[in-house]
Amino acid sequence: MTTLDPDLESAIPALRLPDDHDRAPSPLFVDRIHGIRLFLAFLLLATVLHLPGLFHQVFNSDEAYLATQAQVLDHGGRLYTDTVDRKPPIVPYLYYGAFKITGSDNLLSVHLLAILAHTLTATLLAAEARRRFGPRGALIAGVLYLCACATLYPGDTQAANFEVFMLPLMTAAIVLGNRDRPLAGGFVASLATLTKQTASTTVLPMAWLAWRWRRWRGLALLGIGLVLPLAIASLIFGTKDFLFWVFTSNGGYLDVGGAFTYVASKGFANTSMFLVANAALFMLLPAAWRRRREDFDLWLWAAAAGIGVSMGFRFFGHYYLQLLPPLCLLATGPLVRASRRLVAVAAVLVAVPLAWFGSAAVATAMASSPSSYHAIVSYVDAHTARTDRIFVWGHFPEVYWSSDRIPATRFVTTGFLTGHSGGRPPGQVSQDLAVPGAWKDFVDDLRAHPPALVLDTSPANIRNAALYPPEAFPQFANYLHEHYEKIATVDDIDVYAPRRPR
Repeated sequence: MTTLDPDLESAIPALRLPDDHDRAPSPLFVDRIHGIRLFLAFLLLATVLHLPGLFHQVFNSDEAYLATQAQVLDHGGRLYTDTVDRKPPIVPYLYYGAFKITGSDNLLSVHLLAILAHTLTATLLAAEARRRFGPRGALIAGVLYLCACATLYPGDTQAANFEVFMLPLMTAAIVLGNRDRPLAGGFVASLATLTKQTASTTVLPMAWLAWRWRRWRGLALLGIGLVLPLAIASLIFGTKDFLFWVFTSNGGYLDVGGAFTYVASKGFANTSMFLVANAALFMLLPAAWRRRREDFDLWLWAAAAGIGVSMGFRFFGHYYLQLLPPLCLLATGPLVRASRRLVAVAAVLVAVPLAWFGSAAVATAMASSPSSYHAIVSYVDAHTARTDRIFVWGHFPEVYWSSDRIPATRFVTTGFLTGHSGGRPPGQVSQDLAVPGAWKDFVDDLRAHPPALVLDTSPANIRNAALYPPEAFPQFANYLHEHYEKIATVDDIDVYAPRRPR
């Protein structure tokens, strides 16, 4: 057998075939491929678990409220001036952007964004779990989260709510904090706070992480990151209006007042439901406690999230979503090391509530009965032009959104005028409970944009509107009776039009 001369062989190295070691992909490439596969798997699972949102329009009034705000923005309105809410700006603009890109105010686009947000949260949790517990932990953490965020009532889990878009930012902030990136982490945590205020509690574990890595310098960088987006937002929206609606006007919202018994019973009921729905996570927490020193930041994060859930003492189901990322990470560690029997028990405890609440979501999406607002929307469509403004007395933003009619005032619902608010006794209403300055703004808006129609939902008692009829608020009642006359009743909703000159 003829062989090459050693000197000749060394002179033409290009002719040598690479061995197995040369062909092996780099670890970074493998990690990226693994991450892409996980993301796609999580996207598929999130889509399946949120399929009802692809076939059902509006799941709760929050979605209709946000959609109405987006329509106002699309007509050139300004947030915190022409349309107001006690919420930060990011989610209304997400709705606005989705409507603008798709050319439609159908809520399918924002439901798809919500699925993407859940997928991003699961992927970020997987990245953190992989760092802590290895490759198996990455899959477990993501699956746990996606299953847990679908195990509440459809209005809490299928809707494109504030919490859904807050979670990926909040989780990203923690991931950055664990990688010694306090400036970037603070910036992202601030963006999460601009999605929903309760994300601000994430500063607690982030401050601990910044201190652990860099002491005072870390805290300073974290603070700079936190302040920058808030300062920019205040400049964009006007410091006075931005601070008032996002922060300082929430005093009444946080006040329990004389409703302690009502609030306590609601909190007990919804917390109990959350515990049962996520029994698998809570079953694993005692085992996770053994690693409390290594995972102290996760326990701190869970405690901070608990504070966020309790803020305002409203205890709505979707508020509890904030607890899921840290709880899922804490539960991942024990599952990675668990026996097959424990894994099987955990799987059953995940599957049963998932099937229960999933069937409720499917039933909601498949319901064939007409929505409660279709008849009144058809009436509005037939008796007003697209450029006309209308006003709805009560809490029924679905009418504005579905009819594509802009509110005559900055208040999409009248809770800011009456004190009526979710999470409080329905009868706790009074003009004294109104947001400071709201009635003056309300009267000014009516003068500037007299509505083509006024819809009074109190006779229909939609969302307890019978407890705060116009007659209980003389300032509005006098305006209504002086300038408008009743012309119709549609599904028990009284319809008023401007008085005709005699």
